[in-house]
Amino acid sequence: MKMKILHETILTHPQQNIEKYTLENDQGFSVSFLNLGGTITSIMAPDKNGNFENVVLAYENAEQYIENPYYLGALIGRVAGRVPNAELGPYRLEANEGEHHLHGGPHGFHQVFWNVKTVEHEDSAEVILTHFSRDGEGGYPGNLEAQVTYRLDCDNTFTIDYEARSDKNTWLNLTNHAYFNLSADSGRDVLNHSLTMKSDAIAEFDDDSIPTGRWIPAKETPFDLKTGKLLREAAESDHEQINKVGNGFDHLFLFEQSELNQVSVEEQESGRKMVVQTTDPAAVIYMANKMDTDHPLKPGQATGPYAAICIETQRIPESLLIPGLPTHKLAAHEAYRSRTSFTFGLI
Repeated sequence: MKMKILHETILTHPQQNIEKYTLENDQGFSVSFLNLGGTITSIMAPDKNGNFENVVLAYENAEQYIENPYYLGALIGRVAGRVPNAELGPYRLEANEGEHHLHGGPHGFHQVFWNVKTVEHEDSAEVILTHFSRDGEGGYPGNLEAQVTYRLDCDNTFTIDYEARSDKNTWLNLTNHAYFNLSADSGRDVLNHSLTMKSDAIAEFDDDSIPTGRWIPAKETPFDLKTGKLLREAAESDHEQINKVGNGFDHLFLFEQSELNQVSVEEQESGRKMVVQTTDPAAVIYMANKMDTDHPLKPGQATGPYAAICIETQRIPESLLIPGLPTHKLAAHEAYRSRTSFTFGLI
């Protein structure tokens, strides 16, 4: 089985050209992404009729990725999620959501031009992305060396390996912010997608979507997904936590802990299924509740609220730390490692 890596320049840029890389297997399944932000722009997956379509949201024009207001497909760091009052211990971070710090701030990893190295194997293809983040960048302590490997195999599994190390005690919580819609170019939203995951609890949020430090048990709530639920059920729920974030999920789910934690998403009409497996202890599930229509997406894709679902696998903010779970604190010279894979198939 032969894998391919394609490469093209899609936009000249004063700082650095925006390059697109595509990993493709011999079945026609492919993943495309940019050196800017490591941003995933396309995952071409077949439906039940064998039609290959893009199952992640993408902007209409390449120039939109320079700002990327939705963080579409981007690597997020140094810390995914919101940091209250843009403060971590004694360190003041850059605020970019009111007084809070969101997804690494205005100059986070989604805005970085990553260095790229390609490697082709007989049964897989990978791209190794590296970035050196200097001490004080964005307000974070420590010189940080980050490496993210994107790998595609012949079984339609796309894997992301995260590795990093800092020379000072710091905070790190890496993820990818791809927006998935398994109905692809149909224009349908994700409310009829079914979501299944073994989660014990969600992090309680205040009115600014800041964790209070308390967990809400998932059992007998709209957050109980062990047997699967249509996303429509969450959108139509009157649960206080769901109302707070725009009538849907935008919450940190704590997995029942195992070596590999799993999330499954299915869409009956297309017949597509995606299984996400991760070594991380939690995932933020976001249903694009607050997405507007101000930034044009590729023709045919759903837009606005519920256009897609994000599955942002990650570690636990310190305010919610449970003994034994990986925190987003990172000790000097300690290795940060996590893996998340996305396997695409049919129901």
